[in-house]
Amino acid sequence: MSITANRQKPYFDRKTTNIIKGIALIMMSILHFFTFPDWWGEGISYPLIEKAADYLRSPLKLCVPVFCFLTGYFYFFNTDHSYKYSFRKISDIYISYWCIFFPFALIAVLFADYTYTFSGFVKELLAIETPAMCFCWYVNYYCFTMLTLPLLAERVFSKNIHFDLIVGLILIPSIFRLVSHFIPIGSEFTFNLFWWSPVVYIGYIFANYGLFEKMESLLRKIGSRDFQSIILIFCFFLAPAGRLLAFELTLQISHLPDFIVNMDIFYAPVFIFVLVHFCKTAYLSGLKAVLSRIGKYSLLMWFISCIFYGNSSSIFQPILYLPHNPVLVTLWGNLLCYVFSYVADIGIKRIQNYKNAKCFPDQKQ
Repeated sequence: MSITANRQKPYFDRKTTNIIKGIALIMMSILHFFTFPDWWGEGISYPLIEKAADYLRSPLKLCVPVFCFLTGYFYFFNTDHSYKYSFRKISDIYISYWCIFFPFALIAVLFADYTYTFSGFVKELLAIETPAMCFCWYVNYYCFTMLTLPLLAERVFSKNIHFDLIVGLILIPSIFRLVSHFIPIGSEFTFNLFWWSPVVYIGYIFANYGLFEKMESLLRKIGSRDFQSIILIFCFFLAPAGRLLAFELTLQISHLPDFIVNMDIFYAPVFIFVLVHFCKTAYLSGLKAVLSRIGKYSLLMWFISCIFYGNSSSIFQPILYLPHNPVLVTLWGNLLCYVFSYVADIGIKRIQNYKNAKCFPDQKQ
């Protein structure tokens, strides 16, 4: 059966997208700040949080599939699926990465007594090994994804949802899984391809077939508005709870690695669907404005947060935990990352605009 929607615009607008990114970024900051006690330096201790860390880590990591889903979802709505567009996006993210990496590397060498070898510097320059930019594994993953999406969008994905689901959620991840199992070099990278790519592809599929709109239509048919609210609240907790319970589907074939279905293909869109309804119905304009601003700079805030745990952590981590109270630490840490992201973005945007004007003059900026 063919289900085609020919969607002209996304289910939610740019402001809502930024709010979702803002929520995901805050989840990521809490994940990094509090759920890995082994990362804490001397004198930093949260005994109660440490006991709960194992239960908080997986639900909070839902932030990663949210970003992955949005990558695939909005790629569909871009009318330009050429490799030239992909190269522009890849160069954009590397410029952002380098503009944060260079000062961080300099700080590590001058003040944290860190020594780069030539090969080590080059590897971090390409985000292959990241002692300074410790959370930036997503850079290489994003670049590879942007190189595969044009082929998938134009040559592989069809007008049949069943075919696309089989290809995007089973066939291609199976290839990545086999590669990660039999080729030890870069196995972490290839495992990331296997694990996160289905979430990107389900985002594209949701956009292509208008699945959010179908979910909305189904929700409106379910009882009263109060009952709909109950359903949404249940779904809001269902997604992170599902990750906590580690519910997953495993396919075992003799002499081959187990194929595990990443259930984030369900959790991410459900979570985003609920957040969209929050944005539409909540009257917390001040909170939404703050989240939107955080979402706008989420990539740079992600990069800048590395300073607290990378090779300069001995200098900067005490500054992060200065307020001591976990709530204040979260607010303080995000404020620091936001301020430096806001300042850095001014120069980064100028570099990107100059590069795009020179190298991609025929593309919409």
